[in-house]
Amino acid sequence: MALGLVLLAHLLAMPALATEQGMIAADAARALAQQGRITIVDIRRPDEWRQTGLPEGARRATVLPGRGAGRFLARIAELTNGDKSKPIALICAAGVRSRHASGLLRARGYTNVLEIREGMLGNRHGAGWLKRSLPLVTCGRC
Repeated sequence: MALGLVLLAHLLAMPALATEQGMIAADAARALAQQGRITIVDIRRPDEWRQTGLPEGARRATVLPGRGAGRFLARIAELTNGDKSKPIALICAAGVRSRHASGLLRARGYTNVLEIREGMLGNRHGAGWLKRSLPLVTCGRC
């Protein structure tokens, strides 16, 4: 009983990670990443990383719809240390690959996967990481 009350108090003290349908805004994802509460995973291609840079603090894990998912899944397992409940937020250019990848991860048992709904470039959900002028790092080894 006491453990349940502690867990409930902890959950009530945390702001909700997800917005509508498992999506999160870029600025909210950044704030949670800064607090160490979520890992941002940039799932774009290396040429895209070189072109724009990566969100500050983001990890890399390329996913290509229609191609083998094995490498992507292995990389996510590495980034989460095999913990399928670890909160991660996926970002791509404009949301299409994030939707694909989040479905792939959920189908494999990942329970706390969010999509940064506006991506790097923006879409109908928002301006995007770049236009919001959120911090970037260059990708020298991409």
